[in-house]
Amino acid sequence: MIQIKKVESKKDLKNFVDLPWAIYKDDPLWVPPLKMAVNDLLSPKHPFRKTSDMDLFLALKDNQVVGRIAVIVNHTHNKFHGENVGHFGFYEAIDDYQVCDLLLATAKEAFLKLQIHTILGPLNPSTNYECGLLIEGPLDPPQIMMTYNPKYYQTHFEKWGLKKAKDLIAYQIDIKFQMPEKIKYISQRLETKAKITYRPISKSNWGQDVASLFDIYNDAWETNWGFVPMTREEFFHTAKDLKAVVDPNLVLFVLVAGEVAGLIVTLPDFNQVLKQVKDGKLFPTGLFKILFNKNKINRARVITLGLKKKFMKTGLETLLYTKAQNMIRATKMHELEMSWILEDNHNMNRPLILMGAKPYKRYRIFEKNI
Repeated sequence: MIQIKKVESKKDLKNFVDLPWAIYKDDPLWVPPLKMAVNDLLSPKHPFRKTSDMDLFLALKDNQVVGRIAVIVNHTHNKFHGENVGHFGFYEAIDDYQVCDLLLATAKEAFLKLQIHTILGPLNPSTNYECGLLIEGPLDPPQIMMTYNPKYYQTHFEKWGLKKAKDLIAYQIDIKFQMPEKIKYISQRLETKAKITYRPISKSNWGQDVASLFDIYNDAWETNWGFVPMTREEFFHTAKDLKAVVDPNLVLFVLVAGEVAGLIVTLPDFNQVLKQVKDGKLFPTGLFKILFNKNKINRARVITLGLKKKFMKTGLETLLYTKAQNMIRATKMHELEMSWILEDNHNMNRPLILMGAKPYKRYRIFEKNI
């Protein structure tokens, strides 16, 4: 018999965090997360929780934890989009449809009590973090801040009645590609006509640069499907974690007449290092493994490219493409992923395809009217 238990104690939370190690114990592609990072994200003290409600649930079978789910009401999302939806996330479960059914039914029951009649996910816990279910792609480990899951999750979700809400695309591109003449022409013409300058992010001036990044983030993506504006506190909290993995030479601001207009952020794929920290703990040996292996990272992910609205459709993105390519070529990286991008964001998809990028992974966010 399968039972559902709400996470209410430290032991429950530990079981919630530890479950993936049982689900993926025989999967060589899975990358263990750092448990301290997961605990931080799930903590009631995390800034995300100031604008959202989140309850965690476990599924138990014969007193063994066999599944988990987070039930989330993101008030910022609902207010920003004028919607009334409930989100689910952090889903993990054994290959047993009854477990999936009970976990999603638990979310459904919680939402109906709140007069919420649409369920959307997986979001861990929002589109500002890891999200989507991997449904297509080669058998290789996920890049930094991208999801990974067993194939049977999709089968179980669809059997329960969840349907596609939106697909997110990950592109792979040859770092040595030749920039198309059209993009080179636009970027060269723009550089000669406008007062364009560039600068990398500065770790010694981190607070000011994160503030600039924050201004761009909440301005550039607010019209995107699923976008959720972050509070300044939440954004800076997230940036604190990123500081440890950022290569300043791979984060570039573009300025017009001295004003920060946009940026491109490329992160070394620290998942290549985290894969060596099999227990998800920094101590006693995890930190040593990270420090010892970080120079071996040879792939990277472009996680975002954005321009303030006033600078959109000016061609500035072509400058960022060109500069980013030159920066990455100067590193030891030999593999580059650009992700994720909404399937219908043609302003982003078209130039990537023009540059020879290949869509190689697809992630899906599901929904259901309940």
